[in-house]
Amino acid sequence: MKFSKKVENGITRRKFVKSTAIKGAAAFAIGAGRLALPATAESNESSPKIPGRTIKEAVRETRVCRTADVVVVGGGPGGIGAALTAARSGADTVLIERYGHLGGMGTGGLVTIIPNLSDFSGKQQIGGISQEWVDRLERREACDYPKKEHWGSNDRKLVAYYEDRSFFNVREKTVLCSVHIDAEISKCILNDMVEEAGVKTYLHSWGTEPVMDGNTVKGVIFESKSGRQAVLAKVVIDSTGDGDLLHYSGADFESDIDRTLRIANLSFSYWIANVDLKKYQDYKKAHAQELAEQMREIRNRGGHPHFLTSNLKDQDSLVWIFPRYANSSQVDVEELTRVEFVGRKEMLVTHDYYKKNLPGFEHSYIVLTNPQLGTRGSRRVVGEYVLTEKDLNTNEPFKDTIAIFPDVDRGSDSLKYPLTSELLTRHGENLSAFS
Repeated sequence: MKFSKKVENGITRRKFVKSTAIKGAAAFAIGAGRLALPATAESNESSPKIPGRTIKEAVRETRVCRTADVVVVGGGPGGIGAALTAARSGADTVLIERYGHLGGMGTGGLVTIIPNLSDFSGKQQIGGISQEWVDRLERREACDYPKKEHWGSNDRKLVAYYEDRSFFNVREKTVLCSVHIDAEISKCILNDMVEEAGVKTYLHSWGTEPVMDGNTVKGVIFESKSGRQAVLAKVVIDSTGDGDLLHYSGADFESDIDRTLRIANLSFSYWIANVDLKKYQDYKKAHAQELAEQMREIRNRGGHPHFLTSNLKDQDSLVWIFPRYANSSQVDVEELTRVEFVGRKEMLVTHDYYKKNLPGFEHSYIVLTNPQLGTRGSRRVVGEYVLTEKDLNTNEPFKDTIAIFPDVDRGSDSLKYPLTSELLTRHGENLSAFS
């Protein structure tokens, strides 16, 4: 393809090449053979000014690439559960996921723990698809959890053993069933599960807005490398975790949150490998007070004290770190960017200190950071009924209860209170929300 002597902004090809060669600017290709000019290239024309704070986009038609009974947006644990249940019930189901893998926070967010599956008595209260996930991991020796016969035990030695392995294994001095999982094997297993169920899956696809017909949601528009496309469906399920479709559907939602709550924080997680954990544990036992002082020093320097061990087979030199970050909004792109930058800076501060000062970390290295920030409390749908604190503190179960979560984080009394969840939104027909 031939380049014309002059490009639109008046700079000659010779002058452009000279500018990039002398000033070190980089040109990059756009499409088939066109060039974008570097910022350092000179031009006879000033940049166009955009009036006001908004622009008007061109009216366009969007191609419908698929129709279905159910479309689920978001391939995290909630979306996986929704898509599998729909498909296994006979519904033609589509799953749209923004990243190149499934699992959401459980894989890409490196929140590689499925906690609180049992109650204080040792009875498992959460099973179903979660348990199927764990069973498949177990067949590949890709998970770790307390032995079943130890669930509900308050034996001091057992409690101390499991608590040392993971903070999530013990509540109120009682052993629970909490599962450490392998993130990479999980991605493969979840692929298998949706494939086997016949779910049509689009990865690298960002669900951007619902297709609306008045007050009724008729489908979803998504963006990808293939461009802007739409899937039409009888039922649309928002499993983005952030309620990305709620704003455009007219559904009621809340976004204000008590900033002192754990779920108000974002998380930038990372793993450190090649740690001699035996050497570290020996140091911890022999110099507990000194280690506590070391942890305080790390915090004072802006680093992250404390970590979890992987506990998975052949990962006995791997530790997980889950720092939390206060933020003004979990759906503000500037805040998300800020946390990414701050998180990486503090990660280096942490690892540098560990490597220099903590026995066992001398030859360690950072092996992985989370591809997606941990998010917990952004947009929350307002259902036909909203659960209140009073509801949590009663022994009266709801007639429409569909699931019970062993909320062992509020003390032993928490198990007396069944939890219920209404999945229908107050406005916006055909739209449901799962997180």
